[in-house]
Amino acid sequence: MRLNKEMAARLADARLAEWRRVGYDEWRAMLEDKELRQVVGEDGKRYSVVSYALDDGEGRVRMAVAVDDGGWSAFVPLVRDQLMNPDGTFVE
Repeated sequence: MRLNKEMAARLADARLAEWRRVGYDEWRAMLEDKELRQVVGEDGKRYSVVSYALDDGEGRVRMAVAVDDGGWSAFVPLVRDQLMNPDGTFVE
């Protein structure tokens, strides 16, 4: 069965929305870590939601969220990301 991309996108966007409510320092703290959540989607399937941060080398931090359902999508998960400037504003 294929990854429900609509559901995966909603889960990724929801996780990014949580991160948009915190500041630059919290994003920088994520550079040392990855966070894995097991979430049951509205479709009843279990999804892995992995959040991690990357330094872009210019002071900005990219928060990425990868979602898969444990099947073949684990090799090519759905990924969403957001980039934050040091002043706390987002790059659109």
